[in-house]
Amino acid sequence: MPALHYRLTTACAASLSLLVSGCASAPPGGKAAAADTAPGMTRPAVPVADQSDGMNTDATIWTVLGLARKPSQKEPGPKTGSTVSPIAWQAALDTLNFVKFSSEDPLTGMLVTDWYSPKDKPNERFRITVFVLSRELRSDTVAVTVDRQQLSPTGQWVPTTIARKVEGDLETAILRRAGQLKREWMKEYAAE
Repeated sequence: MPALHYRLTTACAASLSLLVSGCASAPPGGKAAAADTAPGMTRPAVPVADQSDGMNTDATIWTVLGLARKPSQKEPGPKTGSTVSPIAWQAALDTLNFVKFSSEDPLTGMLVTDWYSPKDKPNERFRITVFVLSRELRSDTVAVTVDRQQLSPTGQWVPTTIARKVEGDLETAILRRAGQLKREWMKEYAAE
């Protein structure tokens, strides 16, 4: 029994030693990899782990065991659902900042404004609904509908039609703002 105990202890220590030495070995493409190429020959580029963050925990035993984790990379922008672009969502909020919102749902990507009357036309009112339909930033990511009502002589609000160009112009304005936000956020993200 004592001999078996010592053999198991030695085997466990040797295994642990190999695991620790494997975790601490140099990444491929380092100085040792460059030494085995002949003069005048180039070696294909091999991605090297970014050493500025400290230990690369992507492929080590410590990650497998759950003892080491890389800090999470926070995405820029507001928190949205998995099918909603945070950039397009923020762009819609920025573009429609002149009116109050009656409903905001960043998880589904639906934004509804209150009724809004322009100062020069108090007998008309508009309600804008924005749908963010995709996580990617494309031309079909945003859909806008505008409801228009006019005040009748009896004092009732009556639905009327609106030109499709108004909705298209709002979609274009939101997408332009989204492009500006994307450029700004990528600069900030690259600077971190």
